Amino acid sequence: MALARAGRAVAAIALGLVCVLLVSGVIEAFVTPSGLPTWARVGIGVAAEAAFLWYVFVPGRRAARAGETGDVTPDRTDTPLPTSA
Repeated sequence: MALARAGRAVAAIALGLVCVLLVSGVIEAFVTPSGLPTWARVGIGVAAEAAFLWYVFVPGRRAARAGETGDVTPDRTDTPLPTSA
């Protein structure tokens, strides 16, 4: 049971990391080699970092205080398992 909960939490974390890597890949592919001025490219990077840190510390802290663990399914330890008749 605990291993399943941990596995589901890891899957949710992996999905979040996919989103972060997607954003960083888009910035690396389109912003870095673009002809934008340096201040604009750096500003986009700083804005992306600020958005990530805000997401981690504001909603993340709120979720941690609420007891969220990242498990994507509710804990059903009190539900009896189906048995064959």
